[in-house]
Amino acid sequence: MAKNTRKHSEAVRKKVLTAAVICAVLLILAAIIGTGLLRSAQKEQRKREEKAGVFEPYQPYGLVYDKKEDRLYFNGEQVRYFEDITDTDRYIKWPNKAGAVDVYAERDTIGALIGVSSFSQQEYADRTPSLKDAAGELEISISIDGYTDDVEEMVKERIEDAYEVYGQYGLTYDADSDRLYYHGELVGYFEDTSLKHYFGPFEDSMVKIYAVRDKQGNLTGLDVDEGTK
Repeated sequence: MAKNTRKHSEAVRKKVLTAAVICAVLLILAAIIGTGLLRSAQKEQRKREEKAGVFEPYQPYGLVYDKKEDRLYFNGEQVRYFEDITDTDRYIKWPNKAGAVDVYAERDTIGALIGVSSFSQQEYADRTPSLKDAAGELEISISIDGYTDDVEEMVKERIEDAYEVYGQYGLTYDADSDRLYYHGELVGYFEDTSLKHYFGPFEDSMVKIYAVRDKQGNLTGLDVDEGTK
């Protein structure tokens, strides 16, 4: 009888220990997941704060960034596309699939911001095909003067995210050098015609790469011209 009692007690202790270990593991996993989610939320919040800072100068002209929704509004209407272009190397763009109006910043001859206006309905319609895959990501050329290091870092993060889709074919973006590489080799020019996007040209590399897409617009590969130096 005593022997059976000891066996029963030992079995109970093992079950208790097993349950305790499982609970501890679950608590650790919950803490790890919770920390990851918190960091992700904090990172997203920081990005939205930075976006709010970028769009603040346009508020007096009716263009407002909503941090909660991560959307732009112009005089109460959701913005599908926004651009502020001073030249080919200095710009801010906000391309999106959804929105009722496309708008642009107006600047005087010395480059000072003087207003925000909407594109015509015809221009809106003409731009629609090029925005079918737009993800609503803020685009800023890093050569714009006056922006903080935080905004520049955000821009590079956005570029890095945008180029992930090409990574499966060997094309990657390096934030430190702010350049594209194809299987480790520096790229002089890249173009994705369907998205009306290009990177370069740069004179220090003859490698030219073109995105290849099917009739549905899906990325299927890269056309690489390695050229000669």
